[in-house]
Amino acid sequence: MSDSATIIRDGDEKHRLQITHRDWMLLWGPGFAEGPAFSTAFGVFENYTVAGGIPRGSPVQRDGYTLHNATCILLDAMKRDHDLLRYDYSYKIADEPRRYGGGQSIQVSGRGGILSLRPKGYCSIGLHEGNGLTGEVIDLRAMDTLATDSGSLKVFRRKAETHWLEILPQLLAFLANRLDRVLVLEHIDRVG
Repeated sequence: MSDSATIIRDGDEKHRLQITHRDWMLLWGPGFAEGPAFSTAFGVFENYTVAGGIPRGSPVQRDGYTLHNATCILLDAMKRDHDLLRYDYSYKIADEPRRYGGGQSIQVSGRGGILSLRPKGYCSIGLHEGNGLTGEVIDLRAMDTLATDSGSLKVFRRKAETHWLEILPQLLAFLANRLDRVLVLEHIDRVG
């Protein structure tokens, strides 16, 4: 499995934040606002192009305080949700075969929506509003079963590794003495 990396430089000193694909995708789950905020604070997609991804050697500059604050917020969120994020999920509706990925249309109490297992570490139903946009999101990760219009939905959990609780304290230690400095960040799309 490939990783992504961010190299944070302060003159000759540097810190390498290497993140597995699964850990990176955890930031983009439904209702997890701290993830995109962290990505924005670190300028991860600032030099991104659809054709080329994140080009090597594309620096981003940020002040240490912004990076430290975003890291503290993400660490608190990861601690809060760790018991849910440390699993991958699958589901089974009535007599249908068990599903391990993707999504499907579903109805709950007459309301249509999409049941999704994306990204890994999440299992939710986004119910549609009258205008067709997703309104309410039902987080299924802490549920065992849910009644749907197609029958009983059963949620299964399988342990999965997550490394944010080890990675983020190391990053905070590097940033702690650099709050008033402008740091240079380089994002590398695929390493490993």
